[in-house]
Amino acid sequence: MLFQRIILASLLVGLLAGGLLSAVQHSQVTSIILEAETYEGGEEPEPVVMEDHQHAAADAHHEHDHGGAEAGGHHHDEDAWAPEDGLERTLYTLLANVLAGIGFSALMLACMYAARLSGKSGAGWGAGLVWGLAGYGVFFVAPALGLPPEIPGMQAAALENRQLWWIATALVTAIGFALLAFAPGWKKLGGLPLLIIPHLVGAPHANAPEFAAANPQALQALQMLHHQFITAATLTNALFWVIVGLACAWFLRRWSSQDAALQAR
Repeated sequence: MLFQRIILASLLVGLLAGGLLSAVQHSQVTSIILEAETYEGGEEPEPVVMEDHQHAAADAHHEHDHGGAEAGGHHHDEDAWAPEDGLERTLYTLLANVLAGIGFSALMLACMYAARLSGKSGAGWGAGLVWGLAGYGVFFVAPALGLPPEIPGMQAAALENRQLWWIATALVTAIGFALLAFAPGWKKLGGLPLLIIPHLVGAPHANAPEFAAANPQALQALQMLHHQFITAATLTNALFWVIVGLACAWFLRRWSSQDAALQAR
């Protein structure tokens, strides 16, 4: 029964959060990506045609990774398959975001339910917001401190190295948050070093200039676009995680009401 509840709820939450994330990305992020792509050759930009760019929130293992999420680095492989511009890209973006939303929602629902059963977390809106912000910190903020969201034209370390650091950082940060929130007494302090260790080790970066563009105007434009993109990615991922946390809390409250009604019969 519980498994079915979590699966069904995560499907609905993933559709909601992933769909809203895709809509916001299309309006706030796509134009930045498309403009940055015109500078990838290091030359003057060509006119930009507004088309969607595949982007998932928190999708740490995608070739265009911004924390997910969605959302570290923007990696191009000329031999790799990529969706066609236009509707195909839009649909693949939506699919990736929805799948990420489903996976993260299932994980959050399981953790929230276990914490509620143990009496260490409630099921109210405040608890949902806290859990959502915790997910945001684990899967976006902590990795982004070492690997900020990247745009086309940036030079980055090998994709597998960035992915490994991203996964390790998210895992260690999650354990650190769990200790701070749930460990008894002084054991909470054990969570603090875990939040710092990944950044002391350091994220992998390319031994090269940040941008390959040699044109000063192109370099200045890319730097400005990068700052805009970091802001957009930070805000869209925050929205995604707040929605996930609040929606999961709503389902927990609903389950509690249903269980109470059954017990009252």
